[in-house]
Amino acid sequence: MDDFGFSVEVKLTDEEWDRYLGHKRRWCELQPLVESRGYRLPKQYRPEHISAWDERPKGFVEEPHYPHLVEGTRISDNRPVMLKFTRTDLWEATIFEHLSSIPDEDNHTIPLYDVITPPSSNPDAPTEWCIVVTPRLTDCKNRHFDKLSDFIDFVSQVLEGVCFMHRYNIAHTDVARTNIVWDARKNLPDPKDPKGKGKKREPARIRYYFIDFGLACSFSSFEDRGLVKGVCGQHRTIPELSEDIPYDPFALDIRQIGEMLKRDYLEVYLGLDFLDPWMARLRDDDPAKRPTAEEALAEFRALVSTLPEDKLKARVAGRTDWPFGRRVMIVLVCLWMFLNGLFLWWNWHRPVVLTDVRSTLLSRELRGTA
Repeated sequence: MDDFGFSVEVKLTDEEWDRYLGHKRRWCELQPLVESRGYRLPKQYRPEHISAWDERPKGFVEEPHYPHLVEGTRISDNRPVMLKFTRTDLWEATIFEHLSSIPDEDNHTIPLYDVITPPSSNPDAPTEWCIVVTPRLTDCKNRHFDKLSDFIDFVSQVLEGVCFMHRYNIAHTDVARTNIVWDARKNLPDPKDPKGKGKKREPARIRYYFIDFGLACSFSSFEDRGLVKGVCGQHRTIPELSEDIPYDPFALDIRQIGEMLKRDYLEVYLGLDFLDPWMARLRDDDPAKRPTAEEALAEFRALVSTLPEDKLKARVAGRTDWPFGRRVMIVLVCLWMFLNGLFLWWNWHRPVVLTDVRSTLLSRELRGTA
């Protein structure tokens, strides 16, 4: 279940379907407010389409079950944006605003464009919802790294971002590659290329950002840090997660980094075994034995500094990829099998030619009979 109680892997129940339609109706109702703040929603979220959502049969869902998320456009420059409904009691918008306001090179919080607070339906109570507006970027689920240095840069920025959050006493508690985004437009062909040959833009360092602070824990100071409860996040096999026994959310972030790197990268790509000892520290079952975010970053940088330049420039190959040498070998084997088969076919169908001895004997026999 996500923050809003929606099942993301099973068919929606009647109650979940009602909540789903409730979010769709709410987007339609708030479309004029959102547009007045400078953001355009898709056409299906105009107020006149409320009845169309109500008449939609159950189970007819065109998009994933995240009705609190809507893709839109910033009217001023047609910049793609993501709008997200979030409950005010989750403090996500407050944490977003706080982190986004801090100028720091290590700040990898996705830029915050706006926080839109709809009017409360109850004049005597504060509104329960607000809308967070951010750039619409691409998550790292399908991010492929061409070189080892690209992967190292990714890990460095993830650690920098977690260090920054921990420095300000905020634990993300849901570190996963789907909650880390990047601007994929940097890899698109340059639209200003006059020759139209699909020339890529000039190489630039890709910057990664953290999103989704709906599960984040915030404390007023280092001294006020405390333990939390709850089984949350996308890595739910981490041993300390519990609904009853408190655990350290900052140590949880470190374990989640380790789980993400191991499951999504070390088990997928070749040539990353040099990270195994460091990874073992991040994934220690005892939270007290894990390094802090600052220690993890320092250890990672020290480890990377020992790598030769040619290794950093080497291609990152997937475990299911076929190396060039193996491809050549397969081609040669196939060619040998083809030629061998062709020889056998020719040998089977070639015309029989009598030898000189057999020809002589045959001619003598013919003369004798004559």
